[in-house]
Amino acid sequence: MHTFVIPAYRESSFIEQCIQSLLAQSVKSNIIVTTSTPTDYTKEIAKKHNLDYFINDKNGIANDWNFALSKVTTPLATIAHQDDVYEPAYAENVIKATNKNVLITFTGYYDWINDQRRPKSLNYFVKRLLMFPFLFKKEINSNYSKKLVLKFGDPICCPAVTYNLEALNGFSFSPDFTVALDWYAWYQLANRKGSFVYINKNLMNHRIHEESETTAKLSDGIRKKEELQMFQMMWGKRMAAFISWVYTLGHADNKI
Repeated sequence: MHTFVIPAYRESSFIEQCIQSLLAQSVKSNIIVTTSTPTDYTKEIAKKHNLDYFINDKNGIANDWNFALSKVTTPLATIAHQDDVYEPAYAENVIKATNKNVLITFTGYYDWINDQRRPKSLNYFVKRLLMFPFLFKKEINSNYSKKLVLKFGDPICCPAVTYNLEALNGFSFSPDFTVALDWYAWYQLANRKGSFVYINKNLMNHRIHEESETTAKLSDGIRKKEELQMFQMMWGKRMAAFISWVYTLGHADNKI
């Protein structure tokens, strides 16, 4: 019914902790590991836990995620980031909440630093506010409402998302983005027939640390550039410049 697929990148000191959290789910799911940067370390970790291990010969985050989903044989899939830790009830909740009309189901999450949940920040409250279309119901169907969730920023945490592969029907992540590719993906899906489901429970822990791709992309300015592109797509250049400036004030939350 459901698969966790981990697109491993090089050697992560946190990947085994991630795997252990997936093995501890209250409802059993398949678990597989994919990578475009194979190492003996990740291969041995997969072997230790008796997990299928697939090597992708194409590089890039979009290619990594598309390859990961291509190896899933169940209707539902979660791209589990190797640094993150999932609460035991994550799989049980998303499986119950996802019906045949749902495109994606996603949960709330905690920011995690040094294995501790970070106190709630301004960025946290802003992202919660962006979820207001889900205030009275957990499933929204209209394209307008789905896009409204995304127009002022991206409040959907990518590793907290479960994909209904049968409903997505050939969907793939765009290689035109390296940081905002998930935001762009949600925007593409918001224009499709089908619903988004939000489970208002914090069911995974999203780790923020110096070696993460998000932190690295913040340092070289790619995230700011791509987020501006997204705002321009939805608001036009003049309005996008202002909204983007306000939105980037929250980037400090992703720095150690």
